[in-house]
Amino acid sequence: YVLGPQQQLLGIVPLHTVVTAPSERRLTDLMVREVVTIPPTTDQEEAARLVARYDIMAVPVVAEGGRMLGIITVDDVIDVLVSEGTEDVLRFGGVSDDGMDQPYFTIPIPQVVRKRIVWLLLLFLAGTLTGSVLSFFENELERMVMLSVFIPLLIGTGGNTGAQTVSTVIRGLALGEIRARDTGRVVLRELLSGLLLGTLLGCVALAWTLLWGNTLALSAVVALTIVAICVWANVIGSLVPLIARRVGIDPATVSAPLITTLVDATGLAIYLMIAKAMLGL
Repeated sequence: YVLGPQQQLLGIVPLHTVVTAPSERRLTDLMVREVVTIPPTTDQEEAARLVARYDIMAVPVVAEGGRMLGIITVDDVIDVLVSEGTEDVLRFGGVSDDGMDQPYFTIPIPQVVRKRIVWLLLLFLAGTLTGSVLSFFENELERMVMLSVFIPLLIGTGGNTGAQTVSTVIRGLALGEIRARDTGRVVLRELLSGLLLGTLLGCVALAWTLLWGNTLALSAVVALTIVAICVWANVIGSLVPLIARRVGIDPATVSAPLITTLVDATGLAIYLMIAKAMLGL
């Protein structure tokens, strides 16, 4: 790094250039003046992404006025990526990351329980929505018991679809590929993906339920529900992380289990409403 009298960064000279250049050449003649720098207030994840994006070994930290304060090296970036990756994985799984970055066998069991119980309680409360939906449509289920057979299949499909979408959107947000202004594009993209996925899965479900000996009407209800649930799960799975980022919440905190639980309850309601309308229950 070439610095001026006031420690201001003027440029950089690669080591191989210094070694191979004639001895009479000045550093100011050899240096590259266009240097990628970051201010000291830059988030560590953003600094890591910058190093990875430009494929450089280090990035200078420069204060106002151009004064160089230090550098962030690839080693520092690796430490950041490991730390942030651990944090995101724990949050995505619904586990508090506070104090959980220690080796697995060194974390006391009471601490493990304490870090997991909050999310589990929240998911438990959210899961009661499913019971409420079943209670609301109790009469319809009594009139046609076969509707109950397909509930695990449908809510499982919705939960899996939503979890995939959340994973994809959170990754895009983490890498800076998705910005706040992209909300409409993301939702439209996931809606179309959900429609295509739902159509493919719906065709499989239609054939499968008919082979089971079910009526065409019931098979059509299951197939149409899968299409609707896939679209709904994709939209919810894309919107929730984007909304979380907009209001200042880490999207990784909006864990896949929470999305799965919400999609389970709403997907079940979609299924039973479609069945009620198409089967005249």
